[in-house]
Amino acid sequence: MNARRFSFSPRARLQVATLLVLALALLGPMGGMSMVSVARCVLLVGALGGLGWWWWRRGVRGTSAASLERLKVVSRAGLSPRCGLALVEVEGRDFLVTFGDAFAHVHALPERRQAAPFVLAPARRPRPGRGMRRGMRS
Repeated sequence: MNARRFSFSPRARLQVATLLVLALALLGPMGGMSMVSVARCVLLVGALGGLGWWWWRRGVRGTSAASLERLKVVSRAGLSPRCGLALVEVEGRDFLVTFGDAFAHVHALPERRQAAPFVLAPARRPRPGRGMRRGMRS
C-alpha cells in the first residue's frame, strides 16, 4: 500500500497559514479565552503534530531503505596514483572494474557456484583392546 505524498507549493502553504490566522482571529473572542492563549494552544498542537508527522515519516523511510543494496563495492586497490582496481557487486553479480584518469573497463566475472554442503562422516571410535598389536605388551 503506497501512501500518497502531499507536497504543498509555497502558494498553498501561504493560503493555509492565512486561513489559520483568520480562524484564530474568529475563535479568540468566542470562547471566552484570550487571543494569546488560543494562539498558544494552536501552536502547541501544530508543533506536536508536526513532530509526530516527521517522526512517523522518518520511521517509514527507515524500513523501506533496508531493502537489498543494488550496488556494493566489495574491495578496492590502487595500482598506481592514477589507476585502480575494484571488485563491485551489482544485483548479485560480480564485476571487476579497472579505472584511471582517461579510461574505465568493466569485466564481468563468472557467477559463483554455491558449494554443496557436505556432511562429514562421524569419526570412528577405536574399539577397546584394539589400540595395541597382539603380542606387544608394555
